[in-house]
Amino acid sequence: MTASPETTANEQILQADIVKLRERFPETRALYREVCGLLFFRYGITPTANKLYGLVRKGSMGTPTEVLAQFWHDMRDKMRVTIAHPELPDALKQIAADAVQSIWQAANEAAAGELASLRVEARHQASEAEARRDQARAALAVAEQEKTVVQAELDAVRQARAALQGELEAERQAHAAAQARQEEGKRQIEGIERQLGEMHTQFSTDLERTREQVAVAQERASATERRALREIDQERTLRQKAELVAAELRAEMAAVQVRAQDAAVAGAEERVRLQAERETLSRQLGEAEQALDHGEAAQRGLRAELDAALRRAERAEVEATATRRLVSPRRRVPATKTKFKPGPA
Repeated sequence: MTASPETTANEQILQADIVKLRERFPETRALYREVCGLLFFRYGITPTANKLYGLVRKGSMGTPTEVLAQFWHDMRDKMRVTIAHPELPDALKQIAADAVQSIWQAANEAAAGELASLRVEARHQASEAEARRDQARAALAVAEQEKTVVQAELDAVRQARAALQGELEAERQAHAAAQARQEEGKRQIEGIERQLGEMHTQFSTDLERTREQVAVAQERASATERRALREIDQERTLRQKAELVAAELRAEMAAVQVRAQDAAVAGAEERVRLQAERETLSRQLGEAEQALDHGEAAQRGLRAELDAALRRAERAEVEATATRRLVSPRRRVPATKTKFKPGPA
């Protein structure tokens, strides 16, 4: 059944008055006594032990019963004094005394019944409290066991955490060392790349210088060939001129012709050899240009080949010089002047 708004408002006002009484009367019995008077005189409510305990909620269940009994005892004494007033008629005094006596007996019986019920309820609550206490003790024992297990697990977790932290620190140090090695490796790679660049530049410079040397060697070989051809032509001219000389020079010219022929053969052989050398150098130059794309792995081999080519060019130049030395004496042979003697007329 839903309470009416008026009843709810009265209960709120009653609660507010009880709060004020709590502030004024901190002692439990005095507070119960004031609440009894508040209910009976201000709100017209007959106070009961359950009602008092439900409103005050302080002390044990026997306290409101004792205070209520004292309250009705005091009320009866006051009513007796009032009824014993000399100005009231005896019949009225009797009626009032009987009414107060009936109220007192009813209140006393109600209080006794409520006290018995409160005692039964208190015993029941005590039994429940003991049962809850036993359950709490059992739960506490279980909680202690669980706490021990949890503490052991916590210790194990802490140890594992310490071990993991140690491993993590080792991993961090290893990572830092790896980063340092990586940085060092990057620096070394950069240095190697710079060295490779410098070597590539040096290789290009050496190759260009070698090309120039090969070109110079080819030019020298061509000049040697041209000189040999000119010398051969000169020898032929000298031979033709020598044929026109006197008969006594024919023998000497024959020897000169033999030497010239030998020089011509040697020059031809030298020209053929120089041509083959030039082709070899040209082929080696092409191989060197191809080896430039292969990188520094073929650099040392190419340099060796180029050095060999230079040595062959130098040998060719030396041989050409030797050839010139062999040919040059013929140019230095003086033309013999033959004196013709007049024959008989």
